[in-house]
Amino acid sequence: MFKRKLVTAVILCGALGAAPGYAAEAPNLEMMRQFIGLMEGYYGVIDATHAIASDPEKSAILQLQKIEEIYKKRGDRAEAIAVLTEVVESSGNDAVRNAAAVMLADALNETGRATQAVEVLKKALDRNLK
Repeated sequence: MFKRKLVTAVILCGALGAAPGYAAEAPNLEMMRQFIGLMEGYYGVIDATHAIASDPEKSAILQLQKIEEIYKKRGDRAEAIAVLTEVVESSGNDAVRNAAAVMLADALNETGRATQAVEVLKKALDRNLK
């Protein structure tokens, strides 16, 4: 985080310091600003990725989303439903289990099993309200 701010400050100071003497180079200054914005966005993605990777709950939820995405793209929702069902039934972590229950309900609903989807959500809700 500190490195990102330092790099941004150095680039910005260099660009701003050169600007008064080189008014004709305003397009270059704008390009530099765009580059700085791009780099800040890139470092933001890195920070967000690190925040997820450093948190086991967030990592598990992201992994479940990716598993579901892969199976969905392959046209194999049954496999995604099996993985999500296993997590809902066996996870001791409330956050992961709740996220898996919502994903499972969506997958069931999308495959025409709305009644089962509602049952999954009711069971999760009952557990959360205890």
